[in-house]
Amino acid sequence: MRAWLFGLLTACLVLGLSGALNGALRAQTLSSEERAGLEAQKEQLFQQTLRDPSNLDVTFAYANVSAKLGDNEAAVSALERMLLFNPNLPRVQLELGALYFRMGSYEISRTYFEKARAANPPPDVSERISTYLAQIDKFSSEQRLSGYLFFGGQFQTDANLAPGSPLVRVPLFNQLLSLNSQFTKLESGSVFANGQVQYSYDLGTQNRDTIEAIGTGFANHYSRGAVNRLDLGVTELTVGSRFNFNNPVSWAESVSLKPYAIINDVSLGGNQYFHTFGFGLDKTALVFGDVRLRSAFEYRDKSFDNAPDRPQSTGLTGSDKIVTLQASKPVTTTPFASELSLEFDFLRQDTRFAYYANQSYAISGAYKLRYDDPLQLARYPLETTFFLSRSWANYDAPDPCCVTSPTTGGLSTRLDRHWRFGINQTIQVASDVAIIVQLQRDIVSSSVPVYAYTSNSILVGPQIRF
Repeated sequence: MRAWLFGLLTACLVLGLSGALNGALRAQTLSSEERAGLEAQKEQLFQQTLRDPSNLDVTFAYANVSAKLGDNEAAVSALERMLLFNPNLPRVQLELGALYFRMGSYEISRTYFEKARAANPPPDVSERISTYLAQIDKFSSEQRLSGYLFFGGQFQTDANLAPGSPLVRVPLFNQLLSLNSQFTKLESGSVFANGQVQYSYDLGTQNRDTIEAIGTGFANHYSRGAVNRLDLGVTELTVGSRFNFNNPVSWAESVSLKPYAIINDVSLGGNQYFHTFGFGLDKTALVFGDVRLRSAFEYRDKSFDNAPDRPQSTGLTGSDKIVTLQASKPVTTTPFASELSLEFDFLRQDTRFAYYANQSYAISGAYKLRYDDPLQLARYPLETTFFLSRSWANYDAPDPCCVTSPTTGGLSTRLDRHWRFGINQTIQVASDVAIIVQLQRDIVSSSVPVYAYTSNSILVGPQIRF
């Protein structure tokens, strides 16, 4: 059970920390001092355009400052005035295409990009135009298909998440007994693959409401035979409708709400482990210009199956109730772009056996940096993420198998405390291909020593998006 949770959480963390669209598609994040300076500069340039409307340099500077402030409408008006004086300006057409793209006017954006491409721009500009046009084809289509595939290898110093010591105190005899070697700490390498496909159907409403179906899969295989019983396979499908609300209040630029159904199936060691039916509700919002918020609730009804090497798995049958709160905010733009993300999670697991039932709390944070390669070897920006989390899990009852108090020899209720920290490095090698390297350390302490462990891991592999 613990190995399954570790594998799934690691994969989700890696994928969750991977970048999506280029930051150039968004307005710059500004401090209050920077914004005040740009506002003053914008007003000064505006007055200059009134005095000399045919001065294209001044007009372009005004459009540039307006775009930095997020005033895309003002930037568009200025650039379109430039085309009145000279309609053959590929750079202006390119910038207009980018601005209309940000505003969601994809067909107008496409027109300007095609005009800019017809002027035979340099290869790097042509590639940028092609990237935009590909995104426009995806976003303007009634039906969209996107996703990723991530695969590679991983090495763990404690692949089975077992205690380092083979000695366990048994309450019946109040003495130390030695565990079988397969239940003590084992290091192992593994190969894994993780993928996701998202299908979206545009309902044709003014706010571009959609129906979304997301399929996710994960599988791994350990190289060490003694750990093969922990080989994991996961498939999951969620289906729901996303409803979008633009500028519902003055301080919120956008809000979306998505109710959805959940179904999944999990195998462990080549045998059926459990399947799930459930539902969820997801809410996202962009507030105060650059703060992204997300809250979610999920209910999952889980049915477990026994196997020869785990005859009591059905005792885990029950339900999960999950609450997630997330917030992220850009911090700096120069000399590198950075973003801080915080998350709180609550999980309540109810099971047939009370000693498996628990409730856990987790807080986590990540600081992501995006910067140009200082050695100028990489064509695309590099991305480095530092992450840290702390969780607590309180179990409802003592485990009669092997849980004891080290002082009294009696049964004790289990309380786990988990530190996780590490670094994730993303190296973009093409517009849709990246190499990901992650180093991670897990430290778990427990009131029941058999559940305490320390593990180091390294993970590397390519991620392909489509």
